[in-house]
Amino acid sequence: MRLSPLPDPPAAFSIRVTNLLSRWRASLRNVLWLDALQAAAISAAPVILAVLAHEPRLGWTAIAAFWACFGDPGGPLRQRAGSMLALGLIGALFCFLASASATHLWLLLPLTFVCCTFGGLLRVLGPAAAIVGTLLSAGFVVAAELPAPTLTDSLSYTLFFLAGAVWAILMTALVWRRRPWKDATHAVAHCYRGLADFADALARMYSGLAPAGGPQAWTAVTRAQRGAQRAALEAARVRIREVQDARPSRRARAHQLLYLLDSAEDSFIALVAAADLLESNAPRWLGRSAGAHLSHAMHRYASVCNAIASTSDVGDPKQAECLRDRLAHYSAGLHDLRGGALAYAPDLATVIPVLDRLLHTAQAVMQALFDQGAAPAAPARNAGEPSGARQAWRTLRQNLRFESDAFRHALRVGVGATIAVALSKTFAVNHGYWMSLTLVFILQPYFATTWQRTFERVIGSVAGAIGASLLGLLLSTPLSVALAVLPIALGTFAARTIHYALFTFFLTSQFVLVSHIQQPEIYEPMLAALRAFNSVLGGILALLVGFLVWPEKEPRQLAGALARALSRHADYALALTREKSGGGDAPQDIVALRRLACLSADNAEASLQRLQQNPVHRDRNVDTAVNLLNAMRRITAAGTVLEIQPVLPAASPAASALRDYGAVLAHALHPQDEAPAADARALGVPAAISAAEPALAAPLERIAQQTRNIRQLRERVQKDGSAT
Repeated sequence: MRLSPLPDPPAAFSIRVTNLLSRWRASLRNVLWLDALQAAAISAAPVILAVLAHEPRLGWTAIAAFWACFGDPGGPLRQRAGSMLALGLIGALFCFLASASATHLWLLLPLTFVCCTFGGLLRVLGPAAAIVGTLLSAGFVVAAELPAPTLTDSLSYTLFFLAGAVWAILMTALVWRRRPWKDATHAVAHCYRGLADFADALARMYSGLAPAGGPQAWTAVTRAQRGAQRAALEAARVRIREVQDARPSRRARAHQLLYLLDSAEDSFIALVAAADLLESNAPRWLGRSAGAHLSHAMHRYASVCNAIASTSDVGDPKQAECLRDRLAHYSAGLHDLRGGALAYAPDLATVIPVLDRLLHTAQAVMQALFDQGAAPAAPARNAGEPSGARQAWRTLRQNLRFESDAFRHALRVGVGATIAVALSKTFAVNHGYWMSLTLVFILQPYFATTWQRTFERVIGSVAGAIGASLLGLLLSTPLSVALAVLPIALGTFAARTIHYALFTFFLTSQFVLVSHIQQPEIYEPMLAALRAFNSVLGGILALLVGFLVWPEKEPRQLAGALARALSRHADYALALTREKSGGGDAPQDIVALRRLACLSADNAEASLQRLQQNPVHRDRNVDTAVNLLNAMRRITAAGTVLEIQPVLPAASPAASALRDYGAVLAHALHPQDEAPAADARALGVPAAISAAEPALAAPLERIAQQTRNIRQLRERVQKDGSAT
């Protein structure tokens, strides 16, 4: 039995298209075109040199330079150079081992398993290390197909590979040096653009431009915006810490960025609170003058956020004046909202403090940007934290057990790569390394993501192969082919943050042209056809390996993720009610607890999406998990409204009732002991709070309503014995 109605198909399709277009626009807007051009030039230069010097092995140098740029994690120069140097040194070792053992299958296959398993295990060190590990595995399987019949030839290819990595490092460190805080600054600006997108989405909901769909439409808008913004905030925080730790001389800049990021997070919370209030009052406000005033106010706030994100020079009076004008415009909109709109909708007063908070935070950001000394100092790094190398080794050692999901995935990569290399060598597949390469890049820790990545890569590879064939017919000389690599490489680096299929399209075209430089005797359409065919074979093999070799138990993981999310939300609700009641000798960090609750919900949602995308479990009823996640997100949304309210006097009856009520809500969300669950009447807001503090009663009632929903869902799960 389904627990909630689904939106009608036209509305649901329109919502998905709108969200997809919004993500594409945001991705295009955040492409670092100058950095992409830099990486493309570094990758294309060895290809051009290979043609001019008549040295095909420089094509291998070009591939190494491309991979080094691709594995560049950004941030401080020491971190970037270290990652690229590790890729070059370990990749050169892998190149020698693979090419030297290529004619001895009894030695090549064990080396393939060990080296590719090591590359897959690097995923536990973070996203940047995961990319490096994948590139190392790819380098090994490609080097196994190099024409190196002797150890001297293997050594020469190894030196050419190392030269490509060194070339990329030198160009990055000496010629095109990026300021170490550039990535952090861009990440913070991305957060403010995300705030603008969030505000614009809410404005469209109230202006009637968004498709109608009731609560489902609100959920589709707010869920996507909240997830993207939370991810952007966490990514920006990592970038700032890198700068702060690596460049003490620039710590003042890092402190300012941390202040701006904290302000962005505070504004994000206010927007979440506004979304909760707008959704709960939509039937009364939508389509009336109150709704029009709210829509205009949110559009004006979006322009304020865009102005903050576009600030590039704090000494430019024009940029300061632009931000002041937009702040004044937003302030005037709030004045109009207090005037005419409140006369027709008195209950609109509940959202005014939230909009005021957005204004005050933006004004503080204005002062921090254009007034000297306005930003407070940020906390220093804990001196007791272990070093990066020691922490990395500890993480790797902790995951060297079969119970670790990361270790099982690393073994899966090793097994898959070994099978692909064995098939390629046994059946003498022409350019068989493209099959192995495709498997290494496609195989993901979860079968659902492997399935999606396979579809996108096959589509992109086939389209890219056709494009390379057409381009090869138009280019008559090797030099023209080499020069064409530059714009295609630019498209490759730019598309990596937009869409994987588009990235694969440019990547396939680039590698077909580079392969033609290395093997000019082979016609481009033939190379393109081989690439497309072997990519399809690699995709099929990746699906088989992902499905058969230690497949993940996604329903069980989803159940665990939901339980952890409920526990985090219970902790947040309990700490929030205690803080607002003025109780507790050791106050807890509400912001940190809220962040943990939101991240746990995001993790559970990611597990749910993988389950839904998995073709094996596509027909499984997951409505209970969907409703649990929606209820938890509404709890944190209502909680943000509660955070804005003032603290009650600790000795007041309302404060005492709120403390007791918080414990009841927390136990209903996630029971910590064997105590009986509260009945429905106990989950209602106490009269002492409703009578004395009506501003607290409204968000508490929304939290209580979602808590009741969660309890009913859990009881139904226990009754039905469903895994989710």
